[in-house]
Amino acid sequence: MSQKPPVPTITLATVKQQFKKWRDNRQHRRRIPDELWEAAASLSGQYSIHYISKSLGVNHSALRDRIASRSLSKNTEIQTCFFELPPPLTPPTSECLVEMENIHGDKMRMHFTGEISLDLLALGQNFWRKCS
Repeated sequence: MSQKPPVPTITLATVKQQFKKWRDNRQHRRRIPDELWEAAASLSGQYSIHYISKSLGVNHSALRDRIASRSLSKNTEIQTCFFELPPPLTPPTSECLVEMENIHGDKMRMHFTGEISLDLLALGQNFWRKCS
């Protein structure tokens, strides 16, 4: 059985050198190239976002967003979960809308009309357990 060759691990020092080279040669006010952002984001498995952003001199929030979008793009399979709710016990008298979304893009939207005889907290927890 053949094994895949090991993927070379990029180091912080290598990425730091790439940023230095880019900064030394860039024209004023140019955006950081996607390749450098990818290299910085790839370090997230080895270092904290704070440490990477400080070491490379990049915006912490921008790096965090790049890492999050990178994780989302790897997780392209969409999982749909359904579970049945019991019918309301009383006739409709009011309306309630609850929407939830986690960092992975899983969404839940609940729309209730009438008196809510459900434990909304338990319902939300059930959603997160089934869709995680």
